[in-house]
Amino acid sequence: MRQIFEPVRRCWRSLPRLIRFLIVNCASGIAAGWILLAALILSDTAGLRTLIWNSGSPLLPVAMLAGGFAITFGSAAMGAAIMMLRNGDE
Repeated sequence: MRQIFEPVRRCWRSLPRLIRFLIVNCASGIAAGWILLAALILSDTAGLRTLIWNSGSPLLPVAMLAGGFAITFGSAAMGAAIMMLRNGDE
């Protein structure tokens, strides 16, 4: 099993530290956004779940919401992580 992931591990370690930092923070922001979206849909906030499921194609609005939440929360997490970096002069 370890041999299967070795090329991925080598590729990951070959990336610069800043890029890995941004990828990890973007992924955590996307996960947080999708968890919030799932909570909004499951709790039927403002009739959102009812509106989605009564549409002709419920997959389209869910996909569009997931994309919007991914972009918003992923970029917000990356921006917050960059702003929390210490200055190299200290």
